[in-house]
Amino acid sequence: MSEVKSFRKPYNPPVKKMTWWLENSFYTKYMIREGTAVLALFAVLEIVFGIFMLALCDIGPIPTLSGIAPYAWYLQSFLGNPVIIALNVVVLVSQLYHAITWFALMPSAVRVFMNKNSTELLPRWVITAGLYAALAGATVVILGVAFLTV
Repeated sequence: MSEVKSFRKPYNPPVKKMTWWLENSFYTKYMIREGTAVLALFAVLEIVFGIFMLALCDIGPIPTLSGIAPYAWYLQSFLGNPVIIALNVVVLVSQLYHAITWFALMPSAVRVFMNKNSTELLPRWVITAGLYAALAGATVVILGVAFLTV
């Protein structure tokens, strides 16, 4: 192994305080948007827990209430808990904020050209409107499936 020693000192800018991101509104919005990932994790874990409880069910040729007891507990006792309902409302609001900020960012992140022979970009409002239309369409489909299965 080489015994060469480097005399370079890495630059580590001093951080005055842990609330540095509150001093600039851009950084505040960014940190709130990144913080919504923690709440998205809660939503994913909640869905995985529901799938696990469904997997625990003993569904034979004729399903009985005792066979689907784990999933019934998940639906009634777990999802019906006021704390979980409140957390789900907070998760919904945070994910809507995440979607709105992402849709505003998307035209800057993805360059969509009008056609392959031109360098003219698609207008920002077209991209943003397409994303909101896709969100509305997905919401209608999901709610339609949910209400049709009840």
